[in-house]
Amino acid sequence: MKHSHQLLLALAALVAALVMFFWPRNSTAATAQQGSGAPQRTADEFEQRCEKLMQPRIRVSASAPSYVLKTNLSTRVLSTRSTYASGSHSVMGMTASRTMADISIDGPALLDPAGGRECLAPRIDVLLSFEPLDVYVAREFSQHSCAYREVLKHEMEHVKIYTDELARIERLVQDELERRYGGRPLYANPGRAIDTLQTQLNAWLDPLIRSEMAKVEVLQARLDTAEETDKLSHACLGEVAYMMGSSF
Repeated sequence: MKHSHQLLLALAALVAALVMFFWPRNSTAATAQQGSGAPQRTADEFEQRCEKLMQPRIRVSASAPSYVLKTNLSTRVLSTRSTYASGSHSVMGMTASRTMADISIDGPALLDPAGGRECLAPRIDVLLSFEPLDVYVAREFSQHSCAYREVLKHEMEHVKIYTDELARIERLVQDELERRYGGRPLYANPGRAIDTLQTQLNAWLDPLIRSEMAKVEVLQARLDTAEETDKLSHACLGEVAYMMGSSF
């Protein structure tokens, strides 16, 4: 009986040692895993929900500019209005534009349950326009004359530049917006997503559009070369020759 009692005590001591060895470590590990894993799962779930529900919508539109033909102004008045006229030139024709870039933003947002951030589905609408274009042919030219038709033909080349460049800028702006915001939500501090989007657009989109619009005016100026002036002056069997040096 004494031997059996000692054996039982030894077995009890062994079980107690095993419990003391395993229990604290497993309990601590489980607690640590729960403490570090739960927030990560919450963050992952929030981002997954945002990626699924907060899809951006980007629309950039620009229609071919229309124009209004005006023949009521004299060469002297047109010369005072032209950007490229000089004191020695009389302006026989001119095309004037009104540059417009309207940008509007909106979008639904989701708040992180942990309260640390929000995600936004950007709604970005951009409207680009040069219209209406005012196309002038000086009133000194009869609308039935060859000279009138030549000057109008030249101004239609200016209209074409506005049309072609507007389509190019539309594609450029659409591609840039898609590259930056397409297919994914925007993350920001709580209540700041719209402001963050507006700040970003102000920083790069506005300057981009202004720069591209300015390039159009450079192309317009290149069309009014001395060679083109000379060509028009000698058109129609010299009908415009008496106004040599005019710019169109």
